[in-house]
Amino acid sequence: MSTHEKETFLQAYNWVESWQTLPWAHDEPTLFLAHVCSRKKPGTALDIGCGAGTDSVFLAKQGWEVTSLDFIPKALEYTVQRASAAGVSVTPVEADITAWEPPQQYDLVLDHGLLHNLDVVRYPAYRDSVLKALAVTGEFVLLHWHPLFAGQDQGEVGPTRSSREQIKAFFAPDLQERFFAREEFEDLPATVGRGMTQAYYLFRPNLAEAKPAELIAQITTALTDHAIDADAALGADKLPTDVSDELLACIVGPGRLGITHRVPAAEDARAVLTAWAERHGLDAGAVALLIHLLASGQQGNICTEEPKCSECAVKFCKRLRYR
Repeated sequence: MSTHEKETFLQAYNWVESWQTLPWAHDEPTLFLAHVCSRKKPGTALDIGCGAGTDSVFLAKQGWEVTSLDFIPKALEYTVQRASAAGVSVTPVEADITAWEPPQQYDLVLDHGLLHNLDVVRYPAYRDSVLKALAVTGEFVLLHWHPLFAGQDQGEVGPTRSSREQIKAFFAPDLQERFFAREEFEDLPATVGRGMTQAYYLFRPNLAEAKPAELIAQITTALTDHAIDADAALGADKLPTDVSDELLACIVGPGRLGITHRVPAAEDARAVLTAWAERHGLDAGAVALLIHLLASGQQGNICTEEPKCSECAVKFCKRLRYR
């Protein structure tokens, strides 16, 4: 963060008498954390901008090995004190997330309101650090302010409001939104822009980006399972003609393979697929052929308008991954 940003937060911590009187203090854990803990074995967690430590302490009490990161010493002091009082421990790290090099990858990364307090020039560095820190099987929980209504001005001070589409685009193509929730606050001080929508996200790594070769291997396996010789088809190099651009757009979109975070226009679907293949050093023609074979009613007859998910081996597809 900039010197001005740090001074602002230092002043806030110096003014308050206890963590409970911090403007951003919260008693309950951030939404989605309880859900994560209910279905996932405790692992390693990184709480970036941990503040007074509510989430860090909650996770530690659930058995997680927690790293609590903040660039304000008083925040870490509160967090360590509260953890000790709860009979658990956390690892405090005094650092700026935009200049910090994660020493490992974490099963869970959490941001309860740090991103929306950053200067926009620091967004790329923040994004890089989050992606480096998050394990490919991990999850990322984010709280961020949204506008309460279209065209709402930002406040004189306080968090920057961003739309849901802006947040999803910011983390694309590396992360996919899994869950989203929001809560509206209509009456806040004028200095912070009156009302806002408090949004909660749970993201997971996009496996089409993290493991592109494995995705292609799964598609090849699905074809083999349906008696389609992928090697022979690649040798013939002839695209099936019964796969519409509309279907291809659906397949590459977020509802299936996740090659793009939004469903592209039908006329753009082939270009999107080509760009993805080339970005990962894959043969764009071969990739297009394999996906057309998977979608063709005359060939694989699997990923059609009415997909046969129970017969498909493409586990990275969202329709299978989240069933």
